Amino acid sequence: MGLRQTKPEKFVPGAHIYRLIPNKPIDCYHHGIYIGDNMVIHFLGPVKKLTDPDPSECQECGHRPDTNRGVVKTCLDCFLVGQRLFILQYIWRSLIFGRKRRLLHPKQPDVVIRKANELLKTGFGTYNLVGNNCQNFAYYCKCGIYIGPLFSGGY
Repeated sequence: MGLRQTKPEKFVPGAHIYRLIPNKPIDCYHHGIYIGDNMVIHFLGPVKKLTDPDPSECQECGHRPDTNRGVVKTCLDCFLVGQRLFILQYIWRSLIFGRKRRLLHPKQPDVVIRKANELLKTGFGTYNLVGNNCQNFAYYCKCGIYIGPLFSGGY
């Protein structure tokens, strides 16, 4: 996946970011689009069992992990949940679909942010771990193509 750990001040709005999902038997990552001002738009699946019996609303962005699902806008801290931040690099990035290779051409940051904000309003369909997940969402915002179904380890 081209892991590159970074610090928040080293990336720009429109970046495809991701972080490790802890406590999984294989490496799984959660993906999103950084839109600036310490905010991220990302696609969340159904509520899982929460370790905190009474999760409170984030004071910075208002996110509640027990209720806010689908395409959401949260602060960077809510996105990271204590994990390290990575940026997906798109230099010569391509994906293989069956026998065909598709080059991924990242869009300009303003286009990426506009698409993420549009999907925040309209949604990104029904979440499905294998066919319609956070990684599919981030690639769609960043490159304008839908890559699913693709098992990506995204959540």
